[in-house]
Amino acid sequence: MRSQGRTIALLAAAAVAVTGTLGCGFISAASNLAGNLSTISDLADKITKSEQATFQATYRLQDGTSVTVAQKPPSATTASDKSRYISTADAFYLCDRSTGDWVCQRSPNSGGGDANSAAVAAGVGGNGFISAPLAVAVLTASVVVPNAHVDKSTQTIAGQNSTCAKVSNLAQAQQGNETSKVTDFTVCVTDSGVLARFAGTTTDGTKANIELTGYSGSVDDGLLQPPAGAKITDVGQLDVPSPAAT
Repeated sequence: MRSQGRTIALLAAAAVAVTGTLGCGFISAASNLAGNLSTISDLADKITKSEQATFQATYRLQDGTSVTVAQKPPSATTASDKSRYISTADAFYLCDRSTGDWVCQRSPNSGGGDANSAAVAAGVGGNGFISAPLAVAVLTASVVVPNAHVDKSTQTIAGQNSTCAKVSNLAQAQQGNETSKVTDFTVCVTDSGVLARFAGTTTDGTKANIELTGYSGSVDDGLLQPPAGAKITDVGQLDVPSPAAT
């Protein structure tokens, strides 16, 4: 989970960027804001509505590694070669095999969901992985930036028709002494509401980048369970390693 802190920091910077200019030129940029609202809201709505869909998606990350996201409500998982995060109706599992053997923490699902799920999933993916909920958060925040420039396009990604939005002109929106500012990000969403691409860049060159490489409307049920032979420990709350410890 070495890239969890960097990825979350980039997204946090994006949120700052897209909420920092409400007081500057808001009226003069109202028409631009309205146009951005339509494009970005459509993409965010697609992702949100797909939360109850059944699918399995494989993504390629910035460093060439792969992550699989699968959901079959009420269960969902984010899985890489060395980590797996699983959410079921009864429990949350965080599994890791960085030491060689699979070990899993299991915490109860009380019905309220796990408030940290998006961040945990991003950490499991690592290496610049962005979960769909985090992509929605960045998209939603960007709606309120009057001077943001949004370019809409359509592409075919992993055989899926996708709508893309590139949001730029964000660095100037970040006020203060940030050493790293988000300059732009691109989000692509398939017609079925699955995140197809996220690419973000900061002024210091930090990148978060994932792209869909495979999609199926059916799910390997084995991904929705702890790995075979894993040692499972029951905990009250998942102990997610801090960025400094990974």
